[in-house]
Amino acid sequence: MTKDKQTENAIWRFMQQRLGYSDAELETFRNTPRNRKIMEKAGDLVNKTVIFEVIESHGCNIEHKVGDQFLFSAEGYMLAHKCPKKICPYILPPMTRLMWVIQERIYEGLDPRPYFYRAHCEDVGIECGGWGKVLIEAKIINR
Repeated sequence: MTKDKQTENAIWRFMQQRLGYSDAELETFRNTPRNRKIMEKAGDLVNKTVIFEVIESHGCNIEHKVGDQFLFSAEGYMLAHKCPKKICPYILPPMTRLMWVIQERIYEGLDPRPYFYRAHCEDVGIECGGWGKVLIEAKIINR
């Protein structure tokens, strides 16, 4: 077995352990073309950090302010120890939507920063009967 084949098999075994898959489930996962493509780009994911930075904030009950940063691995998990102590649940859905786009762009070999790289929290703001509004901007950096 070549070194490349050994490395590939080691990666699949790592994923099997990480996801808790049986041998049959691993084969199903491994034989899905989309998953194979994603695994080929895994190195591109682990070398990036996604930062959602607050660029505007007004009336935020959680007190998110300009300059606050929410850090994620490009794999998709939040680096909570590097984030504000309090995180509003209404800022998470726009981050989730942007993460899907960022990951998709990485899988396709494109610049990971989407064309539409800004989003706002789910609150509609005082003008529309809400309390406040927070605007975030996605940034992608190499680790």
